[in-house]
Amino acid sequence: MTAGARTSVARGVHDTVGRAWAMVRLGAANALVFRANVVVSMLSVALQTVLLVTVWRAVYSGRHSVAGVTGERAVSYAVLGLVLGHLALPWRLSSLPERVREGTVATDIIRPVGVVGQSLLQSIGAAVGALPGVATALLLGALLGGLTMPATVSAAFGFMLTAALGWLIATLLNLVVSMVAFWTTDTRGPFYVYRAVASFASGALVPLWFMPDWLRPTLEALPFALQVFAPLQLWFSEQPLGGVGGVVLAQVGWLVVAALLTALVSWRALRTVVINGG
Repeated sequence: MTAGARTSVARGVHDTVGRAWAMVRLGAANALVFRANVVVSMLSVALQTVLLVTVWRAVYSGRHSVAGVTGERAVSYAVLGLVLGHLALPWRLSSLPERVREGTVATDIIRPVGVVGQSLLQSIGAAVGALPGVATALLLGALLGGLTMPATVSAAFGFMLTAALGWLIATLLNLVVSMVAFWTTDTRGPFYVYRAVASFASGALVPLWFMPDWLRPTLEALPFALQVFAPLQLWFSEQPLGGVGGVVLAQVGWLVVAALLTALVSWRALRTVVINGG
């Protein structure tokens, strides 16, 4: 490769990284630009943390364990489940429906980074914007004595790896639901249904430990359990799906499915934009 070709490649890589970083910063800025919203979010998370610790301790009052789960583990799960839910679960849609409604998606389509890429990168920024709430929940949970640490380094590593992959699954599925905006101007109905299912099936509201025997296998077969319940099982040194390797393999499989679904829906959605004249 000649010096000129190497320079051209390096410039292309630099430009691509620069554009990606700009999208991440935009997502973070959108989440953090209104300080009042950040403060309200932190107060909301703090209140939820206190309520979860209080309620779960009341549930276990006079009991050492329920369904083989100790009170200490249940309280810690509740705090950590709140953290993962705050980061990954679809409490809000991406900015895509708003951009479709305003017509600015026409500009997004012709940008070097595609519509899907833009949304994913901005979601990373939005996750960064959620970190104040995450820090609030962890700090308050620790102060209330409702947070236990992983027993081993490998458990902590497995949790972080699978939590990151679970976040990516949640983000892709959230994007698929967001793209309903290409067919209808009101995405609230599909979004509320999806949010209710995802929150329940992931174990963020109630740990799947406490689900009936006839229901739990079905919930664990869905991708939502891989977003919250499975990573937290690893945190507590349980071995879902045979351990870290099994969870990662299942997550990769669902990531492939989610990526294919995202590609299919985005292809149909962009055709719709063209047919309707943008």
